[in-house]
Amino acid sequence: MRTIGAIISTINDRKVGHAFAGRPVPPSCVASRNVQGIFLDELEKFVVRELGQTGLARVRGLTGRGPGGYRFDASYPDDELRLIIRGIAEATATHPVDLLEMFAEAMVPGLLEVYGFLVDPRWSFIDLLLNTQDVIHKGLKANSPEAKPPDMQVIRAGPESVAIHYRSRRRLCPVAKGIVRGLAARYQVKVVIGEERCMLNGDPECLITVSAQA
Repeated sequence: MRTIGAIISTINDRKVGHAFAGRPVPPSCVASRNVQGIFLDELEKFVVRELGQTGLARVRGLTGRGPGGYRFDASYPDDELRLIIRGIAEATATHPVDLLEMFAEAMVPGLLEVYGFLVDPRWSFIDLLLNTQDVIHKGLKANSPEAKPPDMQVIRAGPESVAIHYRSRRRLCPVAKGIVRGLAARYQVKVVIGEERCMLNGDPECLITVSAQA
């Protein structure tokens, strides 16, 4: 049976690798098991939305996951996430980075269903961004005490703007931007998102700017 890493290498050499040559993608981390079950459970829902039950069956065929799916209190290999994203990319001719951002935006309602109790109802959209790191840590630790959230610092840059400093060896900054967009939609706020530095381009950290528009 082929390993997840081998399958990813095959996909890389096929349509996805050629169609998006020149654009960086998050790296593989074969030995790590740091993706939380809730994250992958939401990803399977995203697969169903984009590709239907047939697409989900194909993805589970690649990952070897049965109908039971993913447990919220368990961690799974980083490369299982990348395998699924690559599979969707191949099926939809969408770059993996764009898919990660789309998926992250789509999973916000599901995350808030589970972790909404950690969000102060008095918070504004900017308040929530400023408290994101604390919410993420508490939420992940509640389900998986061994979880290792990314290093992320959110600093107020103006009355309605923040700067997000993101550092992670997984370089999943598209997920951070997608979550921001999903939260903005939840709060019915228009946002402008910029990225002054990006680890996918070789920078030591990502610097994401977010401005809420009236």
